[in-house]
Amino acid sequence: MHYYNPQTLEHIPNATPAAWMGATVEAPPDYSPENAGAFFRDGVWSVEEAAAAVSIPSSVSMRQARLALLGAGLLAAVDAALAAIDDEVQRQAAQIEWEYAATVERGSPLIAQLGPALGLNDEQLDALFAQAATL
Repeated sequence: MHYYNPQTLEHIPNATPAAWMGATVEAPPDYSPENAGAFFRDGVWSVEEAAAAVSIPSSVSMRQARLALLGAGLLAAVDAALAAIDDEVQRQAAQIEWEYAATVERGSPLIAQLGPALGLNDEQLDALFAQAATL
């Protein structure tokens, strides 16, 4: 017998199954559990490769950040977002950081402020940082 999780339908390589496991005499195809999973759907096993984990860098160079923003069509919007900061001291600090910092930190207050101003949520910011790291 070959066993699977009845909720996820994923193969469970187990010689001593629990009562809750689904079972079939149909053998799953060969697969590498390190980077794939076998699923028993509609009476047939299928193998699905695991999605590669995307590493989100904690910082990128300012060059990388600007190129990623340019590629996303957002570079021109940064100046407007900085100019829209109400507090004079915060606006000047953000402008100094944008113009003179060598790197951009993902967890910085500047990114926390600019992200929403550019219409980006956390997942989109992570994707932008991941893209920037490749440039």
